[in-house]
Amino acid sequence: MNAEIVAGTADDVDALEPLWLAMLEHHRDVTGAEWPVRGPEPSWELCRKDYQSWLGEDGAFLLIARDPDTGGPLGYVLCRLQPSGPTFDLGERRGEVDSLVVSEQARGSGLGSALLRECKEELRRRGVAYWSIGVVEANEDAVRLYERVGFRPWVRELLARVDDE
Repeated sequence: MNAEIVAGTADDVDALEPLWLAMLEHHRDVTGAEWPVRGPEPSWELCRKDYQSWLGEDGAFLLIARDPDTGGPLGYVLCRLQPSGPTFDLGERRGEVDSLVVSEQARGSGLGSALLRECKEELRRRGVAYWSIGVVEANEDAVRLYERVGFRPWVRELLARVDDE
């Protein structure tokens, strides 16, 4: 898909709501009833608040893929810069892709790969050597995409209800 990838700011966040909500429903579809997924309004309010806060600092950046005809967003990636921590020598900071969202109409077009390539280049410009991304294990298409661009399993996060036996 032909799209222009541009740097976004906190002023662009509100235009991302439809993409976020579509991703939320996609997560609901891929996880089924196994895990609780927030409703659209509370989910977007939390997301919007986080994005506004992160983009107001020097510790995050936003890249938006825009439709060349309408200028509307077709997808985006939001990446945070995190301390690498005391155990692994990953440099002073590592990139953490918080969100990669591609519109349903653009899925499978290479737009997600293009957004990740641009994200990786921005991390290089900032002197970052490592980056990570989280993915719901049931989201098999996303797992394949991330592996194609070079991500490999590193830390496994396990989740359980505290009242399960």
